[in-house]
Amino acid sequence: MSTLTTTASPDSSAGTDLAAGEYWIELVPAAHAEPHQVSFPAVVEPRRHHGLWVRPRLRREVAEAVCDWLNVVYPVDPDWYPLARFEDDLLVMFTGDAAHQRHEIALGEDGRYPLGELGRWFLSGPTRTRARFDRQLDMLRDAERHVPRPGETVVTCDPGNLPVSGFPARIDTRPAAAWIPVFRPEIAEAVAVWCATNHDTLPDEHPQVYFDGDTLVHVHQHRRALDGYLPWRIDPDADGNYRIDGDDWTFQEVSEKSEGEVHPAATPPEDGHRTRSGSPA
Repeated sequence: MSTLTTTASPDSSAGTDLAAGEYWIELVPAAHAEPHQVSFPAVVEPRRHHGLWVRPRLRREVAEAVCDWLNVVYPVDPDWYPLARFEDDLLVMFTGDAAHQRHEIALGEDGRYPLGELGRWFLSGPTRTRARFDRQLDMLRDAERHVPRPGETVVTCDPGNLPVSGFPARIDTRPAAAWIPVFRPEIAEAVAVWCATNHDTLPDEHPQVYFDGDTLVHVHQHRRALDGYLPWRIDPDADGNYRIDGDDWTFQEVSEKSEGEVHPAATPPEDGHRTRSGSPA
């Protein structure tokens, strides 16, 4: 059985990793392409505020990391970023012009600090760093991750960027149902990297995807602001492979022509299963 080549640490941010029930969150930056953006792990409350932003609940060590980060980025835009510090077990944040509004946040019954409506936080992915980008680029350049083994078919969730967006999968078919791509773990890694890197520039066309340990996490761009929404978690099957069997992430088969170029399949497969739209949610 193949294993993932990544570990939890490459996707950690601010020296912290995801704990059970946590997802990566990020604060809306004050400026486009702000170089100091960092993601933090948090439990997300079901209800959003202003119809868009999540209400995070932070572990003490994460809250301390948030304080350190806010105090670094505060000079970039003092009217946007709050100041923060700890006073014993009390998390204190200062917002508004010249940070004159004091907010005291006590430790909740769950052992976390509820930020409530302080800050425009949204569901995101791991911090984008140069080292992480270089690892992702190396993964996408790995030709072996694009070559099908016997019994596999090349599929894509981004038909406009073939052949580099084509990845091998075993196609699982069921009567009167859509076919389901099943990826080896190293291929699922590459698919996740493809989507995540393209999400940064085309968020409406590519989902935010990352690994939490061995679990593949899919953040839907248009649903993450809805009350009660949590990202889709895809655990490996008994063989360590990943079945992408939801409607939130669409793939289509591609065919390989004699000249070696990969093209989208022109017609639906036979035996009742269908080719899905190539436009991912």
